[in-house]
Amino acid sequence: MNFYQSKIWRYINEKIYKKPVFELELFWKKYWWIEKKHKKCGIYFSWFQLLWVKFPSNFDEETVEELKKVKSIFAKWNNIFFQFGFINQLDEPFFENRKKIEKILFKKYALYPSIRENMPLATIEINLTKPEKDLYKDFSKTAKRYVNKCKKIWLIFTKASESDIGNFYKIWADVAKFKWFHIYDYRTYKDLLDFLDETDKWGLYIIKDKDNNIYAWNIFIIDQCIWVYLYWAVNRKYAKFGANYYLKWEWFNYFKKIWVKKVDLLWISPSWYKNHHLKWVTQAKKSLWWTIIEYWWNYDLPLNIWYKILRLMK
Repeated sequence: MNFYQSKIWRYINEKIYKKPVFELELFWKKYWWIEKKHKKCGIYFSWFQLLWVKFPSNFDEETVEELKKVKSIFAKWNNIFFQFGFINQLDEPFFENRKKIEKILFKKYALYPSIRENMPLATIEINLTKPEKDLYKDFSKTAKRYVNKCKKIWLIFTKASESDIGNFYKIWADVAKFKWFHIYDYRTYKDLLDFLDETDKWGLYIIKDKDNNIYAWNIFIIDQCIWVYLYWAVNRKYAKFGANYYLKWEWFNYFKKIWVKKVDLLWISPSWYKNHHLKWVTQAKKSLWWTIIEYWWNYDLPLNIWYKILRLMK
């Protein structure tokens, strides 16, 4: 599923996150993209982002001309670069093939490996058509231990209530502050949940106890019988219970009942990048059965000299 080019993700970016969204014809297809701006010394500098693009299978001159067309449209003095997120999949051996792709894209198309990670280098897809009796068997030893631990203290799996939604945001903000990552303000977060609730395209699922203390949660977006794992967190106060493992166990069983066929966990570190910043997230996501997909990833098309300066600074 092309989630980053889906109608629902475009709507969320344009109407909920308030990002400027535009269309571009590239490689003989129409895509939507966003503009990002940064103010420096009273001047606005822009860069552009188009994610989930299938790069043509043939490295030919027509493809060169397509990229030249993009550069001719956007190459202004205060536009720094145009970023593409390519969804072509790497074959094994991943590290060697990635280096090979990097050389071709740079030499033939003047595309640089991106200075900003805005698309996953890799993802995990979980096939929920697998028989239910095999679900638990394929958990890691760690996951099984925590699932059993949570069962013993009678934790509850449920879709979040209105009060849970407010309580959860406080926990999320606390985790974000501790882990040094960005989250949206409460109004944007609530607008997102209201929209997804109205369109029946989402789920904020939580694990809590009988006193309504939230242990773990995640937000999914559903599209075409596939659930995309968008945001998640664990309450640090109850981290020792490993409720995130129990949450996965419960929603796998729930999703099977409502005929969800596949779950995309969206962001993990690739196998060839040992010290990637998502290493700890990846370890948790790999605690279940899984299929890893590794992408070509993000590449930048420089629009002027500012890009080389920015790259040196980074």
